[in-house]
This record gives sequence, C-alpha cells and structure tokens, in this order.
Amino acid sequence: MDEHKDSIKFLFKKMIDGKSTPAERLQLLTWLENNPSAEEFPAVEDLPDAGNKLLMPTSEADRVWYNILQQAAQTPVVPLWKRNGFRIAAAMVPVIGIASLVLFFYNKRDQQQYFVNNTHHVKTIQLKDGSTIQLKQHSRVRIAFTHGHTGEREVWLQGEAFFNVQQQASHPFTVHASNGVDIQVLGTAFNVNTEGTHTAVVLNAGSVSVKAAKARKTVALQLKPGEMASFDANTLVLSAEKVDTLFHTSWKYNLMAFKNESLKEVMHQLGEQYGYNVAFENTIQEKLLFTGYLPTDNLRQAILTIEQSFNLKIDLQQKSIYITNKSF
Repeated sequence: MDEHKDSIKFLFKKMIDGKSTPAERLQLLTWLENNPSAEEFPAVEDLPDAGNKLLMPTSEADRVWYNILQQAAQTPVVPLWKRNGFRIAAAMVPVIGIASLVLFFYNKRDQQQYFVNNTHHVKTIQLKDGSTIQLKQHSRVRIAFTHGHTGEREVWLQGEAFFNVQQQASHPFTVHASNGVDIQVLGTAFNVNTEGTHTAVVLNAGSVSVKAAKARKTVALQLKPGEMASFDANTLVLSAEKVDTLFHTSWKYNLMAFKNESLKEVMHQLGEQYGYNVAFENTIQEKLLFTGYLPTDNLRQAILTIEQSFNLKIDLQQKSIYITNKSF
C-alpha cells in the first residue's frame, strides 16, 4: 500500500516537472479516474516549482474533470499496472490539461492553513502577506488567502489571538470569531478573544469594523484605538467602550492579567494554564481579591507572587497546588 502511494507521488512530481513519459501520464490518468485517495497526493512543498506555467481557471478545471469522468463512464479503463499491453495513443489527453488540473487542485488546497497552539507559550505565525498572528495558548486558527487581484484574506479563530495586519486595500482582511462576530480590517493591530459566550475585540492601532450577525442591532461598530467592542451571545448586545489595551493584551508577553479577581478564580486559571488541581485550606482564602499580573511560563514565579501578596503558603505536590495560611 505504501509503495503504491509513493509511486503515485513520484508520477505527480515528474509530470509537473515536465519529465514524465506518455506511459506514466496514462498511469496517472487511470489513477485519477478510479477514486483517488487524498493520502496519495504529494505535499505541496514537495512538488517542483511551477514557475510561470499556466494555471487553469476554475471553470476550465471543472470542465476537464467532467470530461475525464464522462470518458471513464463510456469506456471502462483497466489500470495500467494490471495490463499485459496497451495502446497509449488511444487513451491520451493533453498533458497540459492534466497538469493544469492537478495544479488547480493544489492551488485550492494550499490556500488554507491550520495552526494550533498546544504549548505553554505564545505562538507567532508569520503570514505570506507580511501580517503576523500571535496565537494564545490553547487557541487555533484557520487561514485562507484567495488568489487574484481582489483576493480576500480570511481567518477563523477559536480562542484568542493578536493580529498585526499589513494594509492591502485591494485585499480585504477579515477575522471570523465565535458567536457570528466578523472583524473587517485594512491595516491595524488588534486583539480578539472568542472564549465562551462573550466575544471581545480590542483595538491597539488603526481602525476596524466589528459586526455581529446575531446582534439585535446589526449596525457595524467602527472602533478607534483604545476601544473594545463586545458581543454577548446571551443578551445579543454589541457594544463599545474605552479600555486599557495593555491589560487585555498582556498575554502576548506571557502574562495573565487580573483586576479585583477572587483568588479562587485566579488559582483556577493558573491551574488550567499549568495542568494542576487546586485546593484551598478554607473559603476565606478563596474570597481574597487579587489585582496584578502572573507569568504563564513560570509557575514558581507565579506562586511566589501570590504568596507574597497574601502572606500565604503554597505547596506543589505532584499535579496539585495546596494553599494554606503561613504558620508563625
């Protein structure tokens, strides 16, 4: 099975490089006609550079593919590797047709990229247009760039990310967040948080338009730097307010920001970040309020900050955090 996959990948590479023989092209055509498996396609980066070779437009690619299927229906094809002999000329189609069709499918597949951050650190993604995405821990994005003079740049986000978008007036940049929230961008820097039923967009620089399809009033909000647009999926209200941008984007610097948050919630988030269970000695400790920043990449430092802030003793045992009062 693996040998067959390698053989098909080899044929693709030779054909796109213009070095395949008529017999090899017929073998590839036969494979295409007989329910090809996506696993047998070579990776895009493994293909020879297409250079200035003509790419087939969508309509033409669909037509060629339809003709191939029609021909297969009218004349059953016996796979080349199962024949004792064959006549190549009778079954040939122009190589430019097959090559363009294959390049078209690769062109479509290469438009989308997927990134997941399962680490304890912020992940930076460099896009081919010069834009960057800083992806928060436990977040993921799907990126699609449509080719052409008026091609769109689109990103689907789950979790939280900070975007620094290069301005390209003819190529709009759109971020699709949860709860039906879309952010339209030209060139700017902004943060998007899609966690839970609340979606928030914080603008650091430039200008963005935020619209929620499910909002009671679907008028788009035009944000100015230092403003945050919020959409609540429960109330269906889209609103804007002035905020501290550093507080909302501190995670970029591997920091967790808290403002008058109960120690129970602080330790819960800390436990989730590092994969620990949390146990308090009493409920009084849980109700203590914390304002400040804790590192997301240094658990020992985070614990030391909490201990010094409340004069507590915190112990780590296996995968559990125990909070107790200091004994004097």
